[in-house]
This record gives sequence, structure tokens and C-alpha cells, in this order.
Amino acid sequence: MSIEAPSSCHSGPASVSDSSLHSHLAHRFVPIHGSYQLARTLHQPEHAPFFRGCHVQPNNQPDTPPLTLVSTAGPSHRQPSEPIDTIRFLQAVTASLELDEVLNALNDFLYDLVAHSGWEYQCPTGEPCFSGGKSDPHRVEYSLTLNAQNLGVFRIKRGRRFSEEDQRRIEGLLALATPAIQNALRFWQVNRQLERDPLTGLGNRRALSVQGEQWLADSLRHRHPISMLVLDLDRFKAVNDTYGHPVGDRVLCKVAETLLAVTRTADLCVRLGGDEFVVLLPDSDLTNALECAERIQHALSQQFVETESDHHIGISASIGAAAYRSGMDFEQLYRQADEALYVAKSAHDRPVRTCQATSRSASSRRASAAETLRAE
Repeated sequence: MSIEAPSSCHSGPASVSDSSLHSHLAHRFVPIHGSYQLARTLHQPEHAPFFRGCHVQPNNQPDTPPLTLVSTAGPSHRQPSEPIDTIRFLQAVTASLELDEVLNALNDFLYDLVAHSGWEYQCPTGEPCFSGGKSDPHRVEYSLTLNAQNLGVFRIKRGRRFSEEDQRRIEGLLALATPAIQNALRFWQVNRQLERDPLTGLGNRRALSVQGEQWLADSLRHRHPISMLVLDLDRFKAVNDTYGHPVGDRVLCKVAETLLAVTRTADLCVRLGGDEFVVLLPDSDLTNALECAERIQHALSQQFVETESDHHIGISASIGAAAYRSGMDFEQLYRQADEALYVAKSAHDRPVRTCQATSRSASSRRASAAETLRAE
């Protein structure tokens, strides 16, 4: 395998070769070969020198010794207890097809070498974005490419500048990890198709269940708030009955566009089915959720869909809001927001309601349902 270096590169090539490695991994992953490219951008404070970019150039010549990365940095670095060899590293980054687990394994080894304080990975499509640690003024950034396929951007940060030796080691590990990142990215993309609503492009019920459970667990672990909005369009059935389902589909797509425009990148927007939508808001308490609901209401009021007969169909929605409280599971959080939605649809003067406002109404509704069942 090789990484083509630009003409400005002044570093010598680093070599990687191990024929047994290919057979060891061939049953599960693509062979480690092809053309790799790491385009580096270095970010230092203004007073620091600016290093020129360089590329690692591994090759698969049979007489080339295996690459072993050994930290020889000063006392401010964390010293690894033993050299990092290719087999041990590749076993770690190929142990899972989950993208976050691959990146975490990569960062564990990187920390042994350069003791960085933070990192980010951005997919080629802009999402997902994985990160860890904290932000610091010195940053080195790599655009990852394998066989002409853009695999995104990887950034490493710390409080002091990265030396040329640091960068050589980072680039060596990234060159080895790139095929594993590619496999994990493909796996993520397949799963993403399964979690995508084909009409609107938002997440679907599966995405809400999978991602919601993960986010709730993270919220509990880090003691961060998390909230949910449940939306239901007003008079949507009448739109379908009057103008037909193609027009109704355009209304749904317009709502999806509005949700994505109003919410944060970190939020999860989902179409559950029909005209019901959910917005999951990490790091947001009930006050934040209500503010978001008001923004959505205002934005929807500015939207319309034009029919072939030049009718303008306005869009509005009722919204229920709920925030996580101790002892809840994810299903209970959704149920609270859904009960708030029920009250909001009945209160035309207040189309946004919180779970606190629904307790009596929800209890009354359940009691009424029980009476109906007994009567039957």
C-alpha cells in the first residue's frame, strides 16, 4: 500500500509490511492495500511555527520490516509501557464494525503516543460527528482518503504544539486505521438507510429507539438533561382527503425541512409515521424544549404548500413537551410527551403543552376509557 506525498513533503517514507496480517484479517475486512492519502492541516497559535504537510508512505515490499511506533517524547508525555506494533493496533481497531468503537480504539493508542487532550471525527456527509476530550489551541487535522474515497476529517487537539515526530506517529496510525474506518463507515451507512424515513429523509421509529436509548444512557451517566417534543399536524387528514396524498406528502416534506432548519445539528428529528414527528433534544431541559417548540410553531406558521389549483395550504402543529425525570425509561419519556400532545390538540389557544399540564387530563382519559370498557 502507498500514500502519495505532495512535492512539498520533506519527510522520509515510513514503511509498513506484514504478509501474515492480510490473511489474518481477510475473512472479515478488505485487504490492507490501495492508495492512501492523508492531507494534513496544522493549527497552531499565531506565535508558533507552522509546519508543512507531509504524508506517510507505507508499502508492501516483502523485505520491509513491520512498522513499530515507540514513544521517545519528553517527560510531559505519557510513556507507553511497550512499543505499539501493527498487529496489536489492527486487532484493536478491527475488533468492531461500530464507528465509535473503532475511533475510540484509535484514540487509545494515539494517547499513548502523543497524549492529546481532545479529538473529533467528521464524516464526509457532515454527520455523524464523533468527539471526545476537550478543545485546546493546538490542533492537527487530517483529511482521510482511501482509493479515491473521501472518508472524512480527523482532528487531534492538545494544549501544546505537535512536533514533527508527533505528527509522524499520528500519521502512521491513521494510515493503518484507515481501512477499518472505511469498513465501519460503510456499516454505519447501511444502518443509517435502515433508520431513515424514505419520504422525508428524517430518522424513523427504529432510529428513535436505537439512538434514543443510547442518548438517555449518556444523559444519565453524565447527568445531563434530555427532553422530547412530539408533534402532530393539524387538519392533515383533511388535506389528504381534499387534495390527495401527493400534496399531503409535500406537506410532510415541508415539515421535515422546517424541523431540520430550526433544530440543532445535535438534535434528532424523526417521523414516526403518518403526520406524527418527534424531536429528541439532548442537553436540554424543559425550558429549552419549550423554547424549541415555540420556534417550530413560528417557523411552521410561515410555511405553505401550493397545489396545482393555486391553493395555498398553511401548516400548523400541536406539540407536547416532556423532560427526563429520575426513574424514567425512554418509553416513559415518550409517553409523557405524547400525553402532553393530546392536551395541546384539545387546547386551541395553547398548541404547546408540557407533561406537567397533562397529569390530570391523562388520568381522566384513562378513567374514562376504563368506564367505556366496563360498559361494553
